[in-house]
Amino acid sequence: MSGGLEPFRRRLDVLDEQIAGLLGERFEVCREVARYKSEHEIPMMQPERVAQVRARYLERGVQAALPPDFTADLFELLINATCRMEDELMGTPEEERVEVPAATSAPGSAPASAHARLSGSRLATSRIGGARRDGTRVS
Repeated sequence: MSGGLEPFRRRLDVLDEQIAGLLGERFEVCREVARYKSEHEIPMMQPERVAQVRARYLERGVQAALPPDFTADLFELLINATCRMEDELMGTPEEERVEVPAATSAPGSAPASAHARLSGSRLATSRIGGARRDGTRVS
């Protein structure tokens, strides 16, 4: 192929720009969600919704021929980051934040390992359905 690696690199640069733009849009929608939840006194963490979105991510990952562990890790990173952002925007005190519960994994995926890596960071948060950083449960 003429041009060596440069044509591939240009395509990857375009894709990376699109991915960053889409992630930015997703975070903006999450900011709007946080404002709505605050105005309507809705808890930040919605475990049923997290489970639905996770299942959809895993299925879309299969359809796109992505490695299951990558898809699960990406979901865990994204949901934890957006939940943390929502908690911060909603003014949830640090001591009231809880970890986003790791869901049961699909065969071949590794969300538990992703969750273990993420829960040590400041990315893990929620108000219900998990554990506080001190280990006490919140329901």
